[in-house]
Amino acid sequence: MTQTPDAVEVFLEAMSSLAAGVVVVTGKDSDGTPRGFTATSVTSYSANPPSVIVCIDETSNSYRAVVEGDFFGVSLLAAGQQDIARLFASKAGDKFDQCRWWWSEEGIPLLEGAVFGLDCRRAFVARHGDHAMVIGEVVAGVIEDRPPLVYYRRSMFDGLA
Repeated sequence: MTQTPDAVEVFLEAMSSLAAGVVVVTGKDSDGTPRGFTATSVTSYSANPPSVIVCIDETSNSYRAVVEGDFFGVSLLAAGQQDIARLFASKAGDKFDQCRWWWSEEGIPLLEGAVFGLDCRRAFVARHGDHAMVIGEVVAGVIEDRPPLVYYRRSMFDGLA
């Protein structure tokens, strides 16, 4: 079924009204090159086993690293990290040279200063339209006591107001 332009417009406007934490999803290519992208399409999935869902556009430079890699990372950005969000939303090739990050237990890049960083083992991938949905089982993580960066109506906001 083909969607009318109005349906697409309504969908995009509706989804912009769904407040979400700003997340950077990371992985590494088969040669070990770190990759990452900014997303708001990340959600909890299950507590047993602890799992998250990440959605990624097939045109993303990080697509293969996340969809085909054994592990990926999820870093919820903290208030004040708008520049990091914009960096990972860009097509810049040297993203990891422009921010502070570290290698996690599973060898995945996670961002410093984030509210949390999770190591996720890829458990399931489903493709639909121009995206893939990836379910990852959380195997390790770190949590800091910081307010999150939130995306709402195409703008980023510090903390929860």
